[in-house]
Amino acid sequence: MKKLLAILAAGALVTLPAASKGLEGKVIYVNAGHGGWTTGDRPTPTINYEYMDTLGFFESKTNLWKALELQKKLEADGAKVIMSRTRNGIVTRDLIERGIVNENSPHGTMEGSATNRDRAEMDADENGQQQIVGLERIACQVDSLRPDYFISLHSNAHKRGSTVNYLVILFRGETGKAYQEGSDEMARVAYPYIWDNPLSYWSSYSPEKPLVVGDITFMGGTPPGKPNRIGVNGYYAVLKHRVPGYLVEGSFHTYDPERQRLLNRDYCRMEGVRYYRGIRAYYKGKPEKTGYIVGAVKDEAEKMNHPRFSYKEGTDDQWKPINHAMVYLTDMKGRPLRAYCTDQDWNGVFVFDNLKPGKYKLRYEAYGYVTKTETVKVTADKTTYLLPKLTKK
Repeated sequence: MKKLLAILAAGALVTLPAASKGLEGKVIYVNAGHGGWTTGDRPTPTINYEYMDTLGFFESKTNLWKALELQKKLEADGAKVIMSRTRNGIVTRDLIERGIVNENSPHGTMEGSATNRDRAEMDADENGQQQIVGLERIACQVDSLRPDYFISLHSNAHKRGSTVNYLVILFRGETGKAYQEGSDEMARVAYPYIWDNPLSYWSSYSPEKPLVVGDITFMGGTPPGKPNRIGVNGYYAVLKHRVPGYLVEGSFHTYDPERQRLLNRDYCRMEGVRYYRGIRAYYKGKPEKTGYIVGAVKDEAEKMNHPRFSYKEGTDDQWKPINHAMVYLTDMKGRPLRAYCTDQDWNGVFVFDNLKPGKYKLRYEAYGYVTKTETVKVTADKTTYLLPKLTKK
């Protein structure tokens, strides 16, 4: 009998999974909010682009840029990442059934859409990944897969020209009463990491006073209404599942300077890095061995003046960003390492990632401006933020 018990015990030891450290073996579900090029994907005109121009602002596009970087960082730490979608411009079968998409038209064109880049996707992509944008379908998939952590990425909206811009994280339930245990703690751990972005102006809240709130409370105590098809209630459809997690509104894209920054893919990537840091902190993962430099090049004296660029007076956002500025990264002896050309979208953003810790030199050059050089220190697992101002010749 003792021999049999020993064999059974040995078998049990073999089948038990090894305890994971940090993100190793964790399953993270990442939902890049929205999904296509439709009027429902929150297109907003910018300085260079009109409403519905796919080169301009679509929340669906910027959410995906953030999510893809988050996926890359999580997988590098050994996590398994499930993405609701990996491309933009995807609509689901239920839209066809509801008559919103014409299945027989070229490329599955959306009825009444301003662009033919909308298409219906019924099959998985080349990697076997489904493209899902339907909120209830996402919730059902999450509930069936039961990942360890769920995150839905978005940006928020206010009235046009508003200077409102803050970070809010919503979990399913009421403030102080998460309907899925662990969601509140996940959000509170992540908040300071996501908030850490000196390039942006925050109108309210802080890491010390975070806006982490239950979705029902946030919507004024609105009753949850009918449960979804899997019997889960709440306010936001994408949160109506039984997995701990949250929806994050990373900023307000109706704050004009922030929307111009979101047009820069690298700026969105760095938001993805901040989400990664928040998730990693929750699981007490190991810090990165490299660091980042993120900044925005602006005019020292000229304020931005454009009808699509309302800013908060007295903040760094008042200064005119410099398009096509060259930012050169060198070692301390002046040997060239990398270069970054700011885009044409009036944000001045530049990014250097995966840098070894130590001191570097940055040289800023722009037509009509005096060249400027500064020394910067890079710290492992940190982002060094810079706000250089150039003087006109």
